[in-house]
Amino acid sequence: MTIDPQTAAILDILNQPVADPPAEVSITEARAGADALFTGFAGDKVATCETQDRQIPSPDDPVPVRIYTPPQAGDIPLPLVIFFHGGGWSLGNVAAYDSLVRALCVESNALFISVDYRLGPEHKYPAGLRDCRAVTNWALAQGTEIGADPDRIAVMGDSAGGTLATVVAHQINRADPGRVKAQVLIYPVMDLSRPHDHYPSRMTFGNGEYLLSRDGIDAAENWYLSPSEDRNAPEISPLRQPDLTPLPPTLMVVGGYDPLLDETVQYHEDLQKAGVASELLRYEGTIHAFLSFGCLDIAREARRYIGAQLHRLLAT
Repeated sequence: MTIDPQTAAILDILNQPVADPPAEVSITEARAGADALFTGFAGDKVATCETQDRQIPSPDDPVPVRIYTPPQAGDIPLPLVIFFHGGGWSLGNVAAYDSLVRALCVESNALFISVDYRLGPEHKYPAGLRDCRAVTNWALAQGTEIGADPDRIAVMGDSAGGTLATVVAHQINRADPGRVKAQVLIYPVMDLSRPHDHYPSRMTFGNGEYLLSRDGIDAAENWYLSPSEDRNAPEISPLRQPDLTPLPPTLMVVGGYDPLLDETVQYHEDLQKAGVASELLRYEGTIHAFLSFGCLDIAREARRYIGAQLHRLLAT
């Protein structure tokens, strides 16, 4: 397996030695670094989507979202994808993911709602999950307000957002079978219950030279979860879910140099064993978070494929 040359060029930049690195990175510094990373390599913005920022009501405080309408929108209700950004449940935001969601909106010709859910450590689990569930419930009940077809709704997330997406889909479809029609999980975090060495990909690719590190996973877990939280809970580690049959048809995407490769593959295989239609798309030459790097040819290729699959999965 050979790494993609464009991906390697990004890693050369990111892996430059830093003079006097801090002994510990604060959450403020980590967020600033993540925002700079995603905006710095975002590539050209797709300007053809219309966007609207608004607040969605929830049982807690209103949840900020950004709604994306594709340029081909007309009077016919469109499929809707609810997107949960990554960042270890503690970093990232709607603005940092704007370029990616715009591209997916255009490629799929679907409406998108990108959710600015609450982040740890200020808001520990399950605050962010509650926000994601509230927005999805609102879309299912009132999506017609923004031109959505309530019978063609999917959830999508990358990294930590992929965890949130599959938990939301499972919770909703368990209570109301078939309500969420599809899920797209992009290099998701599937297991916080087992040590890193349970997954060879975490040990091989998680030293830090391929963007995501084991230390980064540990920091994200500590920011997101209280020490007393049960890591075996399926809402935290979806690989612990005893019954996957409520889940909808699934598309999973992962890079070959991603520390989360093995758990992504395991979840895909578990879905298939449970009788859930699941497709796994492996981009062997690239890394975690690659889809956000719009300057990469491989990212643009993956965006096009995901858009086409969403169009298929959410067909009338």
